Amino acid sequence: MPLHNINDFISKVREKDLARSNRFEATFLYPPVMEGHSTTSEYKTISMMVEDGMYPGILLGTRPFRINNLNEQRANVIDFGGDSVTFTFLIDRDFTSKDFFVDWARSIVDPITRKVRYPNEYYSEIILSALDNNDEVVCQWLIKDVFPRSVAPVTVSTTNSQVLRLPVTFAYKKWIVVQGREESINIDPPSGAETSAIGNT
Repeated sequence: MPLHNINDFISKVREKDLARSNRFEATFLYPPVMEGHSTTSEYKTISMMVEDGMYPGILLGTRPFRINNLNEQRANVIDFGGDSVTFTFLIDRDFTSKDFFVDWARSIVDPITRKVRYPNEYYSEIILSALDNNDEVVCQWLIKDVFPRSVAPVTVSTTNSQVLRLPVTFAYKKWIVVQGREESINIDPPSGAETSAIGNT
């Protein structure tokens, strides 16, 4: 006998529903180096303009271990994939998102002197929230020690009138998962920013 059947699946989907790719929220916390850059409208715009995001993955590195002339794979390291996580932002008329991430990158490495700031000055965090159909947080991921590694060029053309989009690739150290509505992360916006805390409607 099979472990489950189609009726079990339908019942489970009706009870829990399935996660939807368009039901998410991404909140970008400001690093210390950008605190003077933040405004109410900019803080809200950066997070609202996220079109595509990425829940980070994880990888276990292995090493062969030979026993009785047979190779066994043993885990020896964990990798959070911290060299690349990409988000795509819609660009508003004032180019808010592009200006912000370019200024962040310029604040990390001075384009004239080539001096590099200390990591604790430019590291930040990203809060990724999975939402249900009622805009309730069902799961959250906190990506730690984030900074923009690549701000992609933006292509313009006279042959179309599409909205401009900005892909930004971030480097990070690791991520942790926060489960459940009761444990959802509450954030403090920059001074003067008027926005609801993550996890509250």
